[in-house]
Amino acid sequence: MKRLLTLIALAGAIGQASAQQQTPQQLQVENVVAFARLYGVARWFYPGDAAAALDWDRFAIDGVRRVRTASTPAELEQALKVLFLPLGPGIVIGPTLSPKRPEGKRDASLVAWHYHGPGITQGIPGPYSSKRTNRAVPVRAQSTGMSATMTQALPGASLRGKAIRMRGLLRVADPSAAGWTGMWMRVDLPGTAVGFFDNMEDRPVRDTVWREYVIEGRVAANAEGVMFGVLAVGAQRFDLDGINVEVREDGGEWKPVVTSDEGLSHYGSASYTRVPSGGARGGAFTRVTAASATSGAGTAPAGPADELETPITGAAVDVELARGLKARVPLSLTDADARVELPAIAGLRAELANTNASARDEVDSRVADAIVTWNVFRHFSPYWGDLTINWDERLRPQLDAAFSAPTTRDAHLDAVRTVVADLHDGHGSVRDLSGAGGVALLPLQFRILDQQLVVTASNEPGVPVGSVVTAINGTPASARMNKEIQLASGTLQWQRARAEAALATCRMDSDVTLRIEAPNGVARDAKLSCTRLSERAAETRPDKITQIRPGIWYVDLTRVSAAELTPMIGALASGRGVIFDMRGYPTDAGFAVLPYLMSGPENATDRWMHVPRFSRPFGEAAAWEDMTWNLKPANPHIGGQVVFMTDGRAISYAESVMGYVRDYKLGTIIGGTTAGANGNVASFSVPGGFGITFTGMRVTRHDGTTAYHTVGVSPDIPIVPTLAGIRAGKDEVLERALSAFRITP
Repeated sequence: MKRLLTLIALAGAIGQASAQQQTPQQLQVENVVAFARLYGVARWFYPGDAAAALDWDRFAIDGVRRVRTASTPAELEQALKVLFLPLGPGIVIGPTLSPKRPEGKRDASLVAWHYHGPGITQGIPGPYSSKRTNRAVPVRAQSTGMSATMTQALPGASLRGKAIRMRGLLRVADPSAAGWTGMWMRVDLPGTAVGFFDNMEDRPVRDTVWREYVIEGRVAANAEGVMFGVLAVGAQRFDLDGINVEVREDGGEWKPVVTSDEGLSHYGSASYTRVPSGGARGGAFTRVTAASATSGAGTAPAGPADELETPITGAAVDVELARGLKARVPLSLTDADARVELPAIAGLRAELANTNASARDEVDSRVADAIVTWNVFRHFSPYWGDLTINWDERLRPQLDAAFSAPTTRDAHLDAVRTVVADLHDGHGSVRDLSGAGGVALLPLQFRILDQQLVVTASNEPGVPVGSVVTAINGTPASARMNKEIQLASGTLQWQRARAEAALATCRMDSDVTLRIEAPNGVARDAKLSCTRLSERAAETRPDKITQIRPGIWYVDLTRVSAAELTPMIGALASGRGVIFDMRGYPTDAGFAVLPYLMSGPENATDRWMHVPRFSRPFGEAAAWEDMTWNLKPANPHIGGQVVFMTDGRAISYAESVMGYVRDYKLGTIIGGTTAGANGNVASFSVPGGFGITFTGMRVTRHDGTTAYHTVGVSPDIPIVPTLAGIRAGKDEVLERALSAFRITP
C-alpha cells in the first residue's frame, strides 16, 4: 500500500512539474482550448433565450481575454463559470460531473435547436436553415427589396487613396423579424464601376441594445464619389444614433468627415422619426419603422416539423474541456427554463457592450477568430466521415498560430487562413470584409508547372507568354508559391489553382516588379502597374463554339452561354464528335448540355447531394436529406464521340457536371483531376472582420456512398501542359483531345 501511495504521489509531482514546464503561451493556449470547446456548444446548441440574443462575436473576444491568463485550473473554472453560467439554467462546469441521467421521450413542447446543414447564416437562400423549436423564427421575405434606405454622398476627389471608416450606433427592435438591417458604404468609380463595397448583409444588426458597428475600406485613386448610409430589408424596425465617417492618410490619424446621421436622405416604404431622448449617447436618435414591422408579420411559430425536430427530454452533452475540466450543456429546455433571465446576465451584457470589438488585429481578436472558425467546422462540416483529420487535435496548433502572429492585418488574415486550410475543403476561403488595401489584377495569368511559375496569358508586351517568373518584388517566386499553396484549402491541384490566382492579384494602384526568364532565355525585370482591369488576361483558345475540324466541334463551356449553345445542338448532334472544354468554371451551358448527352433518364435511386440534419454538437448528424438533379434525356441526342477536357481549376458546379460525365459515361475525360470540392457553400463572419466560406453539404458519387470530396474526377487520359509546349504556342491538352478522334474509327 505504501508503495502504491508513493507511486501516486510521484505521478502527481511529475504532472505538476510538467505543467510548470509549460511556457506562458502554452498555458494560455490550454486555457483557451477549454473556452473554445465550450463556446460552440453553448452558442449553437444551448436553447435558452438569453443565449440566443447574445452578442457572440464580442463574447468570443471577451472570453479569450478572461480565460487566457488563468494560472490554475481553479481560476480557469471560475472564469468559465462567469462567462457561461449566466446564459441560463442547467449548464455545469467543474473537474467532475454527476452521473448523466438517461434521456427521456420526445416532447414537442420543449425548446431546442435543429439545423438543416450549417444554417448559421441569416438571409442567404439555399438548402440550409436553422430553427429553435417553439420560438418565433424569421420567414424569408418574398422580395429582397429594401424597405428603408438612408443615404448620403461624398465627392471622391478629396478622398482618393485614403482609408475610410464608417461607424454607427444601432439596435433593432426584434432580432427575429424578417429581413435584416445594416450600414452600407460604396466607392463609385468612372462609368458604372464599383470599388469598395460593404452592406453588412453577412453580419447584420441583431442586438436589441445599442452597439457600435464599423465598416472600413479604401477609396480608390480614381474614385468619383462615396455613398454611405443605413438600410433595412424586410419587416425591420431599427434605431440609429450618430453616423461618423472618417478618413486618414497611410500612417496618419483618422479625421472626421461626417459626424451625424441627421444629414442622411430617407427613401423607401418606412417611417422616419426623430426621438428627442434615449439615444445611445443620452440625446436624440433616429427611429426607422418599416411599414410591416408593427403588424406582427414576418414571424411564424417554430414548432417541430417532424420527429427529428422534436426535442428529447433531458437531452444534454458532456464536453471534455482542458486542464482537467468538464462541462455539461442542456440541449433541450422547457419553455419556462428557456425564458429564465439569471441576475448575472445583465452584468455579462454590460461587459460585452464595453468589449473593444474594433481592435481587430490584437491577440484576443485573432484567437477569437480561430475559435469561431474551428467551432463552425467542428459542428457543421458534413465531411468528418470522409476525412481522416483529427479536428480536436488541430485546435491547439491553430490557437498557437493565432497567438504567435504579428499584430498586422496580413498576419491576422494568414492565421485565419491556417484554420481554413486545415479543413482540406476547396470551398474554404477567407476574405477581408474591411476591404483594406483594395485588390486588383495583374495583366497576366499563371500556371504552376514543375514547380515553376509560368505565364500562360498576358496583356503586357514586356512579359510574353512562356516567361518563367523567378521573383516577385524581390522575393523568390518559389517562396510565394509555397506560402500560397500551404494557406489554400483543398486538394493539391486546387491549392495550385488558388495559388496561381492569388499570385496574379496585387494591391490596388501599386507597382509590382517581376524577375522573369523570357522564352528566349534572357533574364530581366518587368515593372507592372496594378489596376482594376475590365477584362483579365485569358489563355488562347479557339472560338467558344466552332467546328475545329471537319465534323468535329469545339465548345468552351466556361465561355459559351446556354442561350448561345442551344441553337447549335442540332449541328453538334449531326457531327462526328464534340470536344467540351471544362478547364475552369462553366456557365449555365454546363448543366444545359447534359440532357442532350444522356441516352436515358437518371437512375431513380441516384442521390449524390446530402444535407445533414443536426440536433447535437460535434458533427453528429441525426439524418441526411438526399438530392439529385433528376436529369432526363433531350433531343436531338449528341451521339457521336464526345471528349471533355478538364483539370484542377474545375470546382463545385463544374464537378457536378463532370460527375454526370464520369458516372454516366458521357464522354472521354482528358487532362487533369478536378478540384475535389462540391456542394452548396455556407458562409459566416468572425469577430475580426473576415468572411469565411466552406462546403455545407456532402457530395458523393452517384451511387450515394462513394467519396467525392478531396477525390474529384480523374481523367481517362492524363496530360499536363509543359513549358516547352506553352512556349511553342501549343494547347497540348486540346491536341491530345483531337488525336483521340483519330484513334477511334
